[in-house]
Amino acid sequence: MRWLGRLLTEQQNSWLQVLKVVIAIAVSWVASQLLLGIELPVFAAIAALLVVAPSINQSLGKGIERSFGVLGGVVLAWLASLVLPEGPLMVLMVTAVAVVVARLLRLAPMAANQLPISAMILLALGAGSGPLLGVERIVETVIGAVIALIINLVVVAPVHHEPAERAMRELAHALADAYDRVDRSLTSGVPVEHLLEDARALRGHVQSVRAAMDALEDSTHLNPRAKRLRARLERDERLLLTLTVLSNRVIGMSRSIADRLDASAADDPTVVRIASEARRIAHETRALVDLHAHDDGRTTTMPRLDGEMLTTPIAVPQPHPVHWVLIGALLEDVRQARESLEAEGEAV
Repeated sequence: MRWLGRLLTEQQNSWLQVLKVVIAIAVSWVASQLLLGIELPVFAAIAALLVVAPSINQSLGKGIERSFGVLGGVVLAWLASLVLPEGPLMVLMVTAVAVVVARLLRLAPMAANQLPISAMILLALGAGSGPLLGVERIVETVIGAVIALIINLVVVAPVHHEPAERAMRELAHALADAYDRVDRSLTSGVPVEHLLEDARALRGHVQSVRAAMDALEDSTHLNPRAKRLRARLERDERLLLTLTVLSNRVIGMSRSIADRLDASAADDPTVVRIASEARRIAHETRALVDLHAHDDGRTTTMPRLDGEMLTTPIAVPQPHPVHWVLIGALLEDVRQARESLEAEGEAV
């Protein structure tokens, strides 16, 4: 049943988005019939279907691309009807030429797909009926795109803040777990199972958060709801930068442990102190996202931090004669992690 999984998706549009699409199609259909006297305003319905997007910014961009693609397809089909005999072969030739033209012009994906589709549909409807048919299709498409854009403006699209915050929180707790694994490895003198693999998997978490933040940023463009969230967006960008630094540092620590840790290092006082700092970094990372949730009013059950960090600088009076490479690498990673947390704490 793998083929079935490719047809399904875990993330679906909200019912608000579905309702907006249905309304846009219906209004575009009726408006085209009333204004142009068209019995089947297919182009208007397709334009409305494609232009209504999750964000106003995407909707505007899709409207421009869609209209440009329809215009090119109509012009190409009309010119072909003037010089080529009607028939199935003409439809096939014009469609193929439209695909090549879209590639040569380096059109955006929406316009590139719409160019041959518009040419093919127009020829099927009868481009040879005269130039007015092509003009009507252009006007019809513009009507559908404009109505879809208006509906997106009236029914304001939500700002996609919750998915980004959820991804950020999952990343923070995954990071904290990674620092806890570093603590257990240093305390026992043996790297925990899959230590380095699990740490490297954090890169995927960071990329997921970055994608969610990009989607959030896109949903704020031209959206009046975004004004009151600007400070939170800037704060979340700072938090993501901090978590990215922490991710890189714990990956480095995990690599050093996997390559150089042995049982005798667990008894060294500096290694014991580094393990303690890793445990404290884990605690502070979890507490940091809990603090943001508390300040946003999304929870009232999580205790706030008192503003004082648990982590403190580590002083090494004398390098270890055997484990100095391991200790030096771990100390540098801990230092950068601590400074990143300290800067984020001051910003909060």
